[in-house]
Amino acid sequence: MSNITNYLQGKCKEMCPQEEIKMREKEKLLHMLEMVPGTEKSKFPKASKKHMVKAFCRSAAGKQIDKENNLRPPKVLLKTVSYLLCDVIATKKLPWHSVYDFITDRLMAVRQDMVVQNISKAESITILQPIVRFHAYAAYKLVLCHESVANFDPTLNNSHLQECLKRLLHFYDGCNNYLYTDINPTCNDYIVETRPEFEALYIIFNLGNDEPLRRVLSIPDKCKTELVKNALKLSLCYRCGNFTRLCRLIKNLPPLLRATASLHLPQVRRKTLQIMSTAYHSKNLAFPTKVLKDILLYGTTEELLQDCKYYGITGDKECIYLTKQSFDVTKTAAAPRHESLVNSKYMDENLQSIILG
Repeated sequence: MSNITNYLQGKCKEMCPQEEIKMREKEKLLHMLEMVPGTEKSKFPKASKKHMVKAFCRSAAGKQIDKENNLRPPKVLLKTVSYLLCDVIATKKLPWHSVYDFITDRLMAVRQDMVVQNISKAESITILQPIVRFHAYAAYKLVLCHESVANFDPTLNNSHLQECLKRLLHFYDGCNNYLYTDINPTCNDYIVETRPEFEALYIIFNLGNDEPLRRVLSIPDKCKTELVKNALKLSLCYRCGNFTRLCRLIKNLPPLLRATASLHLPQVRRKTLQIMSTAYHSKNLAFPTKVLKDILLYGTTEELLQDCKYYGITGDKECIYLTKQSFDVTKTAAAPRHESLVNSKYMDENLQSIILG
């Protein structure tokens, strides 16, 4: 008997199967971004076929996900991802958290089609890269908007990011044996060029964790670029409590990785202020406010004083007065805020190129 598994091959040439378009239009399950303009408020909204994107559905719900006519081949999946992360992401019709929900659901359907067809490593890598970048961007964008959990659940988004990132790295690992051969030099160059960004993202997203640090030892030397080495230093600094150097390293990261790293700053600042409250404990000494602001990457003196007040530390525009009794150890890390070191305007204006690479 043959051990070869015959996987299905998608035959759907559009972003959404015709069968689903008819069903969702009939059942009034169209998303506002999929309706024919002008019919959104009518009793029976019309489906705009060029804007329809296959929705995610769980196999346990009694739906058939293994029909070839409903599966999109890799080229269509890539076209779908490009549409979602180029056209839809830029829409101003809805609040960004609603756009995020729509894109996330449709990307889950893309990932589902990938798994059912067991598409090649190279195709999987090409499709997953922008998906990972999207969830990394969303983690920064929506946390800073202080959206309620009803609108945006950062834990769920982080779960999507972690899952997609690990799957992407798994496919990279599957290509390790080819990086030292001339079997497919074009594919080799592409992987060597793109892989370091995601190896670094995995380290920074899981800052201080053991597994990403162990992983660095096993990746090919060609992929251990300066970016990966800096991410490694960043994680080791976090583990060792060298927060001054950690903050210096963050400033040297590219935009998306810097935004991801900045999400760790509230915890870094809390730990630093707690350590300093003991190390600089004195009734007669004070620490210069401007120096501390620069060390911990605060955008303004007011932001630093705000956090100091939150943790029970007194200070003014000139000096911070540190005593171990004043620091409130019961306080968790302060809420994330927009960081001046992350050029949000640049990211928003260049979002398509950042996410699509």
